[in-house]
Amino acid sequence: MNRKIIGLTIILLLAVLTLSANMANPFGPHSITAQLVPAGKAKVLHERIDIHIVRDSLDYDDKSQFNIEYIIHAEEDMDFPLVFLALNLDGLEKVIINQKEIKSLTLDPSDIKFSFLRFKDGYYEISYGKAEWERINLSDAFYFTAKLHKGENSIKVQYRAFMGFDRRDILTKYQIEYLLFPSKYWSSFGPIDLYLHPGNKMKAYAQNLGTPKEQTDTLVHWIIESPGKQGSFTIEVGEKISFPAQALLWIHPEVLALIGSIVLLYLHIRYIYKKYKTGAYRYALLLGNLIVPASFYGFCWFWTSLANYLINGIFEHNVRGYILLVLFTLPLIYIVYDLILFVIDRSIRAQFQKKQGE
Repeated sequence: MNRKIIGLTIILLLAVLTLSANMANPFGPHSITAQLVPAGKAKVLHERIDIHIVRDSLDYDDKSQFNIEYIIHAEEDMDFPLVFLALNLDGLEKVIINQKEIKSLTLDPSDIKFSFLRFKDGYYEISYGKAEWERINLSDAFYFTAKLHKGENSIKVQYRAFMGFDRRDILTKYQIEYLLFPSKYWSSFGPIDLYLHPGNKMKAYAQNLGTPKEQTDTLVHWIIESPGKQGSFTIEVGEKISFPAQALLWIHPEVLALIGSIVLLYLHIRYIYKKYKTGAYRYALLLGNLIVPASFYGFCWFWTSLANYLINGIFEHNVRGYILLVLFTLPLIYIVYDLILFVIDRSIRAQFQKKQGE
């Protein structure tokens, strides 16, 4: 009988069943006819990234506000062409070179000055002066020329971007990704100070940047020492939630539902046993066969709705396709469960009949 219970438990278990940016010079040495810009003539001493989570006043969606500053050392006065990539760009706000705002251009494949841009296999690709090509969307990139003077220069880029998220999750977590690969195309690229400002209502839930240098309720600070060795970084942010909600999500509503169904399964078998021992619980097999198979989905709806209420203030199951899943799988669960419990019922009866015959 233990094997049958384990088998039923396995059946219940089976039933349970980007934002990015960075810039680099797209021209290699000798690739500009009007003026030579050797790659070794400019290097990034330091980069600072400030990311603020903001609420859009028009559509009320949460978005990421990027304020980025590059400190660049130039060995001589020069006009330095740069391409900035910002996937899922909601809107470029400013490009400021040494405290002076300048205009930027979208990439136009028909313009001959964009010799670093090509169309291949149905996609646009960009080259930063080497044999490597990076696939991009034209709407995610813009071009500008920075007039650099000899010595240190400041380039600031400010923009707002959409954040990716999964609507099926009870707790909506937003994905922020920032490209680091363009840094390897500079002659030298210093460390990056990254500051995340989630505000009072948001927090960072996951990231691949390692241990923060500093972390408070409203600020997380990382230092990226070697940005060229990492293609990108990802930060997952979401709203702060209460401890009961955290515990519920940590255990998972499906696990709680499974535990509840297993408890009912145990009670069902116990009542079948008592039926033959005491003569009571005459309809134990029938009632259990009606209640237990559907209990998992009932428990799942309750715990998921409770978690949704604690986090979003709405007591409802918001997973898409839930009703359809129940309609397609519940009849099969009923058939399998009823057959197994019928065998268990016959087995318990045979045991009592054997004892009575001794």
